[in-house]
Amino acid sequence: MAVKKTVFLRDDDVTAADPKFVRVFKFLLSEKVPAVYAVIPSKIKPGLSRLLARHPEAGRMFETVQHGLSHFDHAANPFLRQEFGPTRSFRLQLTDIRAGRDLMKKNFGPLFIPAFVPPFHMYNSDTVKAVGKAGLKAFSASKTTGAFYELGLVFLPARVNVNDYDLDLKAMPLELKKLKEKTLSALRTPGPVAGVYFHHSDLNGLNLEVFKEYIVFLKKLAGLGWIELSLFSTIMKNMAED
Repeated sequence: MAVKKTVFLRDDDVTAADPKFVRVFKFLLSEKVPAVYAVIPSKIKPGLSRLLARHPEAGRMFETVQHGLSHFDHAANPFLRQEFGPTRSFRLQLTDIRAGRDLMKKNFGPLFIPAFVPPFHMYNSDTVKAVGKAGLKAFSASKTTGAFYELGLVFLPARVNVNDYDLDLKAMPLELKKLKEKTLSALRTPGPVAGVYFHHSDLNGLNLEVFKEYIVFLKKLAGLGWIELSLFSTIMKNMAED
């Protein structure tokens, strides 16, 4: 591997400190793997704020970022689902992003990193402009579009999806071999960052065991010097210094 990649681990659709979340949260802490929790602002449950904001490892082993506002689908087409994107005006997107930002600040304080993750992986240039206008500093998605750097935003690409879904949006069984192949392919893409994203709510039974094996695999890559596991805040700081 020619160049070491920085890899972040992002858990999407976080809302509550329920058993599914807590078991993944505790596992990643036990493995000393940093995690970024993409929280849906309008669905935050009080227990989540208490668990994360007051935890002794807060800000060192994990942090939170903004995942839309309510994760509501404004599109009529189920294959083009979007909370933010071409179905909505710049003004409406900015209003929602600001509302979500304020909820994140209220609930998490300094544990909230000013970064935006668009629900359903859908957004357009107005979304990017609204994120910048709202004062956020980074944008993380699985595909790139829009003038991020012209607006002073750091783009954090999410290259590896842990969970796959069928046409009925049901979670499919995880395959460790496939996850390894996806990861090694992502490490060959241009750019210094290759993010991994997953949904803790779909890590049940065997899927959870495969996920745990995958985390061990990532740690082995880090041990070999191929990757560095990191948080958004660290990546953003390093990019600002370059």
